[in-house]
This record gives sequence, C-alpha cells and structure tokens, in this order.
Amino acid sequence: MNQQGIKSERETVYFILAVIFSVLVYIAAAVSIIGIGIALAIFAVVLFMNALMLGSIRGNGVKISERQFHDVYERAAILSQEMGLKKVPDFFVIHSEGALNAFATRFFGRNMIVLYSEVFELARQKGEEELDFIIAHELAHIKRNHVWKNILILPAQFVPFLSQAYSRSCEYTCDREAAYQIKNVDAAKRALTLLGVGKVMYLEVNEDAYLEQIHLESNGAVWLSEVLSTHPLLPKRILSVERFMNPSTTYTYRQQPGRIAVGAGLLFGGLAGAYVAVVVTITVSGLVFASLIPDELSAADDEFYEDVDFRATPLMDAVNAGDIDLASSLINEGADLEETDTEGSTALMYAAYNGDFEMLTLLLEAEADPNTQDEYSTPLMTAVSYDDRELASLLVEYGADPSMIDPYGDTPMGYVGASSVEEFYDWLEQ
Repeated sequence: MNQQGIKSERETVYFILAVIFSVLVYIAAAVSIIGIGIALAIFAVVLFMNALMLGSIRGNGVKISERQFHDVYERAAILSQEMGLKKVPDFFVIHSEGALNAFATRFFGRNMIVLYSEVFELARQKGEEELDFIIAHELAHIKRNHVWKNILILPAQFVPFLSQAYSRSCEYTCDREAAYQIKNVDAAKRALTLLGVGKVMYLEVNEDAYLEQIHLESNGAVWLSEVLSTHPLLPKRILSVERFMNPSTTYTYRQQPGRIAVGAGLLFGGLAGAYVAVVVTITVSGLVFASLIPDELSAADDEFYEDVDFRATPLMDAVNAGDIDLASSLINEGADLEETDTEGSTALMYAAYNGDFEMLTLLLEAEADPNTQDEYSTPLMTAVSYDDRELASLLVEYGADPSMIDPYGDTPMGYVGASSVEEFYDWLEQ
C-alpha cells in the first residue's frame, strides 16, 4: 500500500485536457460579446438550478451535528481532521426512496456532503466502518478540490467522453484515498458492494464471483455504458481498491478486449446501418438531411486500460500470481524475460510492483534486465517508492542504476534526497 499511488494515473491527464478545452472556450467567449452573454447565461442557469436543489436539501434534509446523530458527526469530524480539512463540511441526510448514493458539493462557499438515508442507515445496522469509507470518499473529493475543478472545466462537459473519463478517474482516486484513510480494505470493498446490491444483501455477496464479472460481463454494451458514465463499474472499483491496499493480491480479473471490440462494432454498426437507411429514405423523398453520424468511437475508458492487459504472457501471469514454481519452469523452457505487455511492463516489473523478493531474485538470477521501465516506473524506483530497502538493495546488487530517470523525470536518488550514488547506498543501509 503506497500513499503516493493514491491518485489515479490518468486523473491529471484528463484534467489537463479538460482545462485546455475550457480555456479555449473561455477565450472564444471573451472576444465575442455574444459569446460572453451566452456563457454567462449558461453559468447563471447552472448555478440557479444547483442552488435550488441544494436549498431544498438544506431545508428538508436532516443536518448531522453535535446535537443530531452526534456519533456520526464525531466520526466525520475525526476523518475531516485526519484528512487535513480545516473545517468539517456540512452533512445532510435526505430520504432516498431506496437509492444508494452520497455526493460532495458546495453551497454559497461552504463545503457540503449529502448522504442518502439508505446509506446512512448503515451506522444503525452495524456497518460503521462501511459508512466511514463512504464519508471518507466524499471528504476526499473536497480535499482534492474536485468540486471546484468541475466548475472550472464546465465547458468540457460538451466534449464526448472527456468529462466522464475525468470523473471516473476521480472516483478511483477517492476510493483509494478513503480505503487508505480507514485502513480497512474489507470494509471498503463491502461499502462498494452494497452500492450494487443494497445494505442488507451485500454481506452475502461472494467477492470472487462478483469480481469475475469483470471478465464474464465483458462486451460492447457493458463497455459503452461505462464510458458514458461518471462512475466506473463497481467490480472494477473493488478490484482497484484491493490492488492498492494489497499490492501482492493474486486477483487478475481482466476484461476481454476482443469481445468488447466485437460488441462495440455490432452496436455502432447497427447505428450506422440505421442511419444509412434513414438517409436513403429521406433522399428518395426529396428531403435534405445534412447531419452526419460520428465515426466509431475510440476506446476512451481511463481505468479500463489501467486494469486490462492485452498482451500478458504466461510468465507475467505466473509472476503476478506469485507462483514461483511455474515461473521457474517457464524460465527454464526459454520464456522471454524482456517481453512486454501493453504498458511496457516486463515480468520483472510485475515482481517489483508486487514487492515479491523471491520472484525478483529468480528473475534477476535468470538475467532479467534490472533497468527496464514501463510507462510508469522502473523496478528500483518502484522499490524505493514503497520504501522497500531490501528489494532496492537486491536490484542494485544486480546492476540497477540509482540515477536512472523514470518516465516522470524522477530518479531513485532524487526520490530519497540523495545527491550522489554513495548517499543512496547510505540510505539503503539505514
């Protein structure tokens, strides 16, 4: 579990893209009197509708305070303090008519968290830690200024898939932040499970079977429903939390890109066929039909690519599962140690990410390159970021370079504050 790995890898990328587009829209509006008027009108309508909704919640909902559900307020206050918030947000509970949800927002400069009653009732049904996770998740949105950022990139809402992709990345980030905060991976996973099945039956859900749906329910329709949504699929969120909190987990559930591609092709092919039929009909009738349907949509799902490996080798799977005997057998049979997956990771990178000393030793003795790197890191940088000196020492022993620059421009030496290789060696011996 690495605190520095909390933030979703693609959150910053999607935010930058959304900011660039939004700034261009703002500039275009600024140089046009009509554009300014339209932008201000849209912004005013959005604020007005949001104020009406939140005003209704504040007027009808029950505010959690020291005098109202004080035990929950006390937990929220402790979590707020531990997460570095200067002030406890306003908490309201509203009747949800069976819906399970919670969200963070702002109301006239004040941070505000709304809990649906079905979720809140967990605190009264011996689900306090699950409720802690849900509260911590919403506090994470406030801590990371997601509410303000969404206001800033409002124009990006009109870019297909972009705002949804950014939102999904934020959800992954806040899931990890909340799980890290409560230090209870099982409660975190249970809290996410109850969002899918309810606050009574969630305790009976078989986690393995639920996560297996990532693989079994992998098709074009499921993929499209996710890329059009602001939230990732729940099994993928659970798997993300599991991998973050337990880097050595053996869970390897993956979506099936082939089935997704075929399903998406059929979906868009059907839409394209219907479109052609409409155009032909209108043309025969002598009418002009000028609109054009977009080309087939690209696979834009952020965390889908984070979790799916299109070219994992048997050796990578063995390393990821921690099966030392199978890995040794594959190496003896001539498995390519430097073959990479879609993100450029070799089997050695898998072992480094898992913090598997025995597996790393096996691969290094087989002459795997200790200075390999993928899209995110190097083996030594990974060990250093985990503060795993034993793993780092092993890599250095086999030739890992402490001054090697990773894809983000950092070096293991710089990460630990060493100005020379000798100082880095001193750090290893501490």
